[in-house]
Amino acid sequence: MMLSRVADHQYWMSRQIERAENLARLVRVSEEILLDDETLGRGSAQEYWSPVLQATAMEESFRSLYPVPRQGDAARFITSDLRNPDSMISCIRQARENARSVRDKISEEMWTEINALNMFVSSPEGIDMLDMAPQAFYEKIIASSMLFDGITEATLTRDEGWNFLQLGRLLERADMTSRFLDIRSQTKAADDAQESLQWGAVLRACGAHTGYRRAHGGEISIEKVVDLLLFSNEFPRSVRHCLRRADEVLHDISGTPTGGYSNQCEKLTGAVLARLSFAGPNEVMAIGLHTYIDGLQKHLNAASQAVFESFVLLPNEVNRHIPSRTRQDTFSDWQREQQQQQQQQ
Repeated sequence: MMLSRVADHQYWMSRQIERAENLARLVRVSEEILLDDETLGRGSAQEYWSPVLQATAMEESFRSLYPVPRQGDAARFITSDLRNPDSMISCIRQARENARSVRDKISEEMWTEINALNMFVSSPEGIDMLDMAPQAFYEKIIASSMLFDGITEATLTRDEGWNFLQLGRLLERADMTSRFLDIRSQTKAADDAQESLQWGAVLRACGAHTGYRRAHGGEISIEKVVDLLLFSNEFPRSVRHCLRRADEVLHDISGTPTGGYSNQCEKLTGAVLARLSFAGPNEVMAIGLHTYIDGLQKHLNAASQAVFESFVLLPNEVNRHIPSRTRQDTFSDWQREQQQQQQQQ
């Protein structure tokens, strides 16, 4: 039971740091594109942020808290509103709390970096930077997250804790890459130039602009962006690459040979990976990008839930060690925690 809770803390610590980084990438690029569009008289801020909030599963809570939104409210809600459990600062705080719970299982350098990031975003210096130079604030979060990954790579023993950290990061990255694509699938471009600009923004948000140019040259097309971000087996932020690595990590955890499965999360992850391995941009465009991404996200959410059920819930252990009269309360506590931290069920 204790080991399952340690795995849960490590898994969510990694997911929350990755989520904060991806949101910072998203808002940084969104602010740049919105400034360009408003300068050229192409659409309003409210029209722009609506698909962003929808794709990140934040629109309902945003509308309830900001019934009459003003300029800057959407970016503020995604970045620093502590009433939003998935805002960047909320994710960083939750990641730090999970790190504190397993401090003896991570390296001292990992703890120092995550604690320093948490202190920065809540400090007067961080608040001033967000107000006066928001791009620098987002760059700070991105750089700290990437530094945390590098420190983890360099200082952590390759044991089960390492595997759960990798699993959380990979599943979150796959999910967020698909959401970046979904944002643009719901946005109507006024002309070819604006469409190219918007898809270029997706590439920059994923750190994929250089990789795209090397693979496809300078001209940007939807099909080629989809090919890189969904189906590439080499680009580290593509959905297929992340799921292939997640599948390997899951088999390392269970000891099951690759190609088979011993639990539901291995089965689901392997099924989604197979689906991506035998598909391509033409199939996606025929189905419709939004429809395809919607189905993909449902599978990713199911895989994430299966991680919880396979490695945290542990029903056989619960049946042996927790009295039946308190079992349901225990399940409810864990399930509420899972639902709070996941963006979308």
